[in-house]
Amino acid sequence: MSSLVFFVETISSGLYILCGGGILWMAARLFRARRDLSLAQFKLEREQALVRRASAITVGGLLVELLLSVWAISMFVAPNLRDLRITGGAASDAGMERFVTSTPAANAPLSLNTTPQESGSDQIFATPVPTATLVGTIMPDAGEIVGCPADSANIEIPANGQLIFESTPVIGTASISNFAFYRFEIKPDVDEAQFSPIGDYDQPIVNGPLGSISPLNFAPGRYRFRVTVFDNTQWLRALCEITIFIGEPEPTATPVVPTSDTSGIITVPTPTP
Repeated sequence: MSSLVFFVETISSGLYILCGGGILWMAARLFRARRDLSLAQFKLEREQALVRRASAITVGGLLVELLLSVWAISMFVAPNLRDLRITGGAASDAGMERFVTSTPAANAPLSLNTTPQESGSDQIFATPVPTATLVGTIMPDAGEIVGCPADSANIEIPANGQLIFESTPVIGTASISNFAFYRFEIKPDVDEAQFSPIGDYDQPIVNGPLGSISPLNFAPGRYRFRVTVFDNTQWLRALCEITIFIGEPEPTATPVVPTSDTSGIITVPTPTP
């Protein structure tokens, strides 16, 4: 049923044209039938004109109903189904499963003993610290990776748990059969938050640059970021979801420029971050 809804949405423009043309044709046929009825002199002619008039009214009414149905599907039904599909909400149509896997996190949370140290104890307490890697700084306690099938929707950079403080390229894969487009989405890492789209792209990519993510429009904090891949029926077919941490941009050092006063003593201003 859902596939039929998205198919109707896809061909809605053609259906509008066909319905509009059919309605105009039935209107012209109704006009001719009414003219013939007014000019008819014999019973048979009147009966034929009445049949043509009734047929034109019936078919025209059906075309109007079809036109309104296509408009309702395109404007309301299909967008609501797509939103349910993207957010993983429950849907009544078969096949609308959530893309959730039990893939373990790339950075397992560090288990700490937080019991206060007793006097004379030899127990050592660890403090979690960010880990520097080739792709960037990885923060502890990143959430689980969701989805990320290597051949259809995968994110290599940024890594799960990576700290982002400047525009960062997104490297990975977004490619499926009957590909239509892929989308970047982001939300704060809290239960009640909903994903918001931040960019659509219409070319499939395999192990290459998917785009970039800039932290300038987001407050520092912990976020869930994902790539969603859609087919030509507007179905969400694959996704890859990770945790990222957005931080403040690194300060830029002000160059030190020696200056001198009138006494000839050279002074050096204190660098500012």
